[in-house]
Parts: sequence; structure tokens; C-alpha cells
Amino acid sequence: MLVEPRPPPAPLRGVRAALVSFSRVPAGGYPYRAREWQWAAAHLPLVGALIGAASAGVWKLARAAELGPLLPAILAVAASTWLSGALHEDGLADAADGLGGAHGGTRALEIMKDSRIGSYGALALGFSLLLRVAALAELDDKHWFLLVQIHCLARVGPVWLMWSQPYVSDPTSAKSPAFLPIGRAQLGVAFGWAALCTVLGVLGGSLAWVGGLAVVLVLVATSALGAQYFRRAVGGITGDLLGAVEQLGEIAAWLTWLGCRGL
Repeated sequence: MLVEPRPPPAPLRGVRAALVSFSRVPAGGYPYRAREWQWAAAHLPLVGALIGAASAGVWKLARAAELGPLLPAILAVAASTWLSGALHEDGLADAADGLGGAHGGTRALEIMKDSRIGSYGALALGFSLLLRVAALAELDDKHWFLLVQIHCLARVGPVWLMWSQPYVSDPTSAKSPAFLPIGRAQLGVAFGWAALCTVLGVLGGSLAWVGGLAVVLVLVATSALGAQYFRRAVGGITGDLLGAVEQLGEIAAWLTWLGCRGL
């Protein structure tokens, strides 16, 4: 009598679920159980690191082709945006429209569900792309690992918000409740991926200890301020707000690194 093999543990299956959920990587593996979807959130920083690695590869190839500082930066940002399915950029635009147009309350949540992009969303998306491209244009060859590191670290904040804040979207229309609730174990794994990436960055010479600490502190502050503002504005988080925190985290991390690179 044949015995069907037992499926891998939920934390391991969560890696595959994370790739399916947060990137364009055709990982397959359907169907996933509810517990496996919940573990997907734990591996969001890992997905970020993989996207950052692909973006770094595009950047290095463009640099090797001597395309100047600007074109490699544009291509690297384009690669990461495509690989993530513009998931976080979409969240930033919707969050800017909702919070910028209505400032808060149920009206802000209604605006965020609208698939159309308004003035606030277009401006936020444009500034996000410009700031990231400008930051990457300042990158030199020995600091390529920063692309991996910042993509990883910027995705820890959304995981912390998923653990610490109430989800306020209508469950029938929201995208993220499949990943909720998450517990301390998932949050710990997310922190573990971030810590590993940071240590590798410091040991590899892409980030000094002072700069690394500054980046981490700025990302913590970005997430904490976001949590406070979202709680006051709409009572908690939505998938769009999580995407906005990731984008703001990337921008804050790049600006911090640029400010600390001489230390």
C-alpha cells in the first residue's frame, strides 16, 4: 500500500507561498492551506532580498556595459518593480489618494479601493521612482549588495504592522487577510532574514556598522510613525498601507545610507 508523502512543514511551504504572493516568480504549489498563507508573511523580507539580488544583477550588467550612472539605476528600479508586480507601488499610490484626498475615516478606505489613480497617488508614485533612481545613481560598484539589503529590510516593517495593528479593510474585498493573523514566530523569522542580510552587508563591506545601525533605526522609526498615523487616520492597516510603508522604508533607507556613507 502506497503511502502519500507528508507535505513539508507550513513554515517551509510558506516560502513558496511568499514567492507566489509577493513576486512574479512562478512558484506554483497550489493549493495552500491557511497556515501556509500565514507563514508567507514571515518570508516577505526573503522575497525582498531575492528581488533585490535580481535588481542588483541588472544594475551590474548595465554598469558593465558602461551606460553611465542614470540608466543602470532606472533599469534596476524597473526590474525590481516588475519582479514585485508593482505590488508596493500600487499600495503607495492608493494610500496617497485615500489619505491625501480624505485625510482619514471610512471615506479614505473607500478611495483606496478605487483602482483609478488620482493626483495624490500619481505624485507619490512619481516621487518614489525619482528618489529611488536618484539614490541608485549614486551607488558605486562595491556597494551593489545594498540593493539586496534595502529591499530586504524595507519589507520587515509591513510584517511588524501585520502583527501589531488591526486590519480594517472589508474581508470580502481585502487582499491581505489570507496572511492574517500572524504570530511572534512569523515576526521572528522576518527579523531573522533582516538580521542575516544586514550582517552579510556589513561583512561584505557594503555598509559600515554606523550606517547599518542608522538604516535600521530609520526603518524602525518609519514603521512606528506609520503605525501611529494609520491607527489615528483609519483605525488600523490595509494592504495598501502596508505597500506604502514598504516604499517609504526603501526611500528612507536609501537617504539614510547616502547621508551616512562618509562615516
